[in-house]
Amino acid sequence: MIMSETIPTDSPIRDLSVVRHEGSSLIVCADRWGGVWTWSPSTGEWSGHSLPYAHAGDPIVAQFPDAANVIDMVAALSVDGRLLLAAGGDEQEPALWDLGSGELLWRTPLNGAYLADVIALDGRFVTAQQYSEEVRLWSPDGTDTLLDEVGQLSCLGTAQVGSRRLILAGGSGAHVWDAASLTELGSFYPYEGRVWAVTACALAERTAIVAVTEKGELYAWALDAEPDEPLYGPVSASGGALETVAVMTVDGRPLVVTPTQDSLRLWDATDGTEVGHVNAHGHGITTMEPAIVDGRCVLVTSGGDGVLRIWNESDLAPPAL
Repeated sequence: MIMSETIPTDSPIRDLSVVRHEGSSLIVCADRWGGVWTWSPSTGEWSGHSLPYAHAGDPIVAQFPDAANVIDMVAALSVDGRLLLAAGGDEQEPALWDLGSGELLWRTPLNGAYLADVIALDGRFVTAQQYSEEVRLWSPDGTDTLLDEVGQLSCLGTAQVGSRRLILAGGSGAHVWDAASLTELGSFYPYEGRVWAVTACALAERTAIVAVTEKGELYAWALDAEPDEPLYGPVSASGGALETVAVMTVDGRPLVVTPTQDSLRLWDATDGTEVGHVNAHGHGITTMEPAIVDGRCVLVTSGGDGVLRIWNESDLAPPAL
């Protein structure tokens, strides 16, 4: 495992995004105070980024000269030598900055359609916006496409399953689109509670949609099966709400990873049985992202202790329960 020093603001990390930029991996983070930082796994260095307020020129905020960004969610892309950041938060609409120069490139209107989540996807960004309940796909130049409106929209995900890239959104259910054609492939609904994190993986001949809920339950559905018939679930994965989930291939088999306060619980993705756990005492993990870092498939985690951790496959090999 590779670990960072604590983020310089000594605060929890609210969100993270892994990006390959200028030949090296970087992890972009949002801290508790709305600040944006990058950490380099190769050098171990943290760098802070001062970003102009996205709505500074809006007449509505002219009476608030001290207004500042409130960034809770981040997604980063490397485009034509520039490191771009799409970001916003529970009280801020999405906008795009050039992290290298600090320039604000574009913003969405000051209309209360705050950001629920944002992800990077094949040179573009996907946003989920509260209140408007819209899932939109954005090019770096600011042009956008509306995918759909999703009730109680709360989260986004993406997964590569075979030759197909998927876009996923969670809210009242789990919704799936083909990223190439932008066609909707299906919607799946838990028995109770909202979907708070969603991903997907390959299981033999099937594509499994994997989600966790505000009730702390784990579900899986087969993409091409009847939407009301889960592969398994609900599995009680936590005593409280689950805000993040990941699927990692460990020793040749896909495992669903869910956090608790003191561990990462590991579940067989085929049937939802718990196969083990790894110690994460004191980490307070609230955000996870499977990624390729310096050529390795890893899981990047962070949360309450303000430390980034890069888990290799061997770190996630489950010991016996």
